[in-house]
Amino acid sequence: MKLVPMIPVKAISSRKTEKVPRYGFLFLFAALFLFFPFFSVTARAQASQYSFNSSGGYNDRLSVDPLTSEGGYCAVLYDNTSGLPTSEANAIAQTSEGCIWIGSYSGLIRFDGNSFVRMDSTRGVASVVCLYTDTRDRLWIGTNDNGVAVLEKGQLTKWGKAEGLSSSYINAITEDGHKTIYVGTTQGLMTITEDGTLSSFADERLRDCGIRDMRLGNDGIVYGLTTTGDIFSAERASRPPCS
Repeated sequence: MKLVPMIPVKAISSRKTEKVPRYGFLFLFAALFLFFPFFSVTARAQASQYSFNSSGGYNDRLSVDPLTSEGGYCAVLYDNTSGLPTSEANAIAQTSEGCIWIGSYSGLIRFDGNSFVRMDSTRGVASVVCLYTDTRDRLWIGTNDNGVAVLEKGQLTKWGKAEGLSSSYINAITEDGHKTIYVGTTQGLMTITEDGTLSSFADERLRDCGIRDMRLGNDGIVYGLTTTGDIFSAERASRPPCS
C-alpha cells in the first residue's frame, strides 16, 4: 500500500488566491445546468438497456414492455384458475425450442404457449425449487428433497445421495466457462463435469456449508452466497496442484 503525503493546513491557508471574475461563475453554472440533465438521461438510458440474468450475463433490453398497452401486448397472470396446475411457482426457465419450464412444489411443468403439462412425478422429479438451462440447452432441475436432475432430449438423469450427493436439498445451480455444473446444496457445493462425474468441491470451507444462491460472473468465476450470509468465489484450477 502506498501512502499519500499529507499537506499541512497552514501551507494551504497561506497560499495566495486569485479572484475569479464574476462572469466566470455564471458561465460555469450555466454549463453545468445545461450539461447535467443530458448526462443523467443518457446514463439512465444506457443502464436500462441491460440487466443481469441468472447466470451472470446480460439480457438485451425488451423491445416491448409487457406491462404497458404499447404494441398491442398485455400482461396475463397464470394461476390454478387459468390453466396452471399449481397455486405456486418457485422457478422458471426456457429451452431453445421455445418451451417455458416452471418449477413448483407439485413438480415440473412445461408450457408451450397454449397449455400446461406437468411431468409425471413417478420419474422422481417433485418439489422443484430451482431451474437452470446450460450452454448445451440441457435443463437442470434442483429439488427440495430428491437431489438434482438434468433433462436432455427427453431423457432424465438424476443424482441423489446414493450417487454421492452431499444433500438431497438443492438451492442453486449454475455453470462455469468450462461447462462444469455447480450444484449448491444445504450441505456443501458439488460439481458435475461434462461426462456426468459428480464430486465435492475441494475447498474445506464449503464442505458442510449451506449454499443459498450462485451466479456466473463475466470474468468466468462462479460467485455464491451461503445461508450464513458469506460470499464466496469458486473457480476450477487451471492446472493440478504440485505434489
